[in-house]
Amino acid sequence: TKIPVWAITQCPLIYGDLLIVSYSKDPNAGLVAFNKLTGKIIWKSEALGNETYASPALVKISGEDHIVMVFSSTNTYMHKEAPISKGRVIGFKPQTGKILWEYDKWENMVQVASALDAGEGRVLVVGGYELGSAMIKVDKTADAKYNVKELFRHNEFGDHTKPPILYNGYFYAQFSTNSRRDGLACMSMDGKVMWKTMRSPLF
Repeated sequence: TKIPVWAITQCPLIYGDLLIVSYSKDPNAGLVAFNKLTGKIIWKSEALGNETYASPALVKISGEDHIVMVFSSTNTYMHKEAPISKGRVIGFKPQTGKILWEYDKWENMVQVASALDAGEGRVLVVGGYELGSAMIKVDKTADAKYNVKELFRHNEFGDHTKPPILYNGYFYAQFSTNSRRDGLACMSMDGKVMWKTMRSPLF
C-alpha cells in the first residue's frame, strides 16, 4: 500500500493489556488494538477518515475512559483530486473499539496533535492547517448515548505539531506554521486568547 505523504508518526497508547495505534491506508486511517504481550489483534476499526499523524489519546467522559482520535480534513494541497471531506474527532470504547461519539466539523488538513482532555467532559483539538482550535463537550445521556456540543472554534490559537499544555485553567501552545508566526500563545478555558509572543521572541 502507498505510504502517506509524510509517512507515519505517532505514540502508541498503552491501555491495560492493550497497545492501541492508528493505522493508515492512504488516504484513510483507522484504529487497531493489539494485546501488548502477544501482538494478537483484539479489535480493529474500519478506515474512518483521512490520513492522520496524531496519536490516540485517553480522555475521561462522564467518569469513563474513552480513546479519542483526531483525523485530518482533506489535504487539498497534496491530494488535489481527492473528494473534499472535513476532519473527524471520534471517541471509542477502549475495550472493544466501539464508536461512542463523533465531532465532524474539524478542518485541519495535516493533523499531528492528539486530543487533549480539558476536564469535565471537554476535549480540546488543535492544529495549524487551516483551523487552529476547537473545544467540544461530551455528555452521556440518560439512555447511555452521548451528546457532543461545540463550545468554540477559531483560528487564533493552535499548534501544528503537539497538544497544548493545560496549566491552572489556561492552555499554552506554539502557534507557528508555514503561514503563521504567532509564537507562544495563551488561551483561557472559554477560548479567549490572552496573549501571543509573535516574534518577540519567535519560537
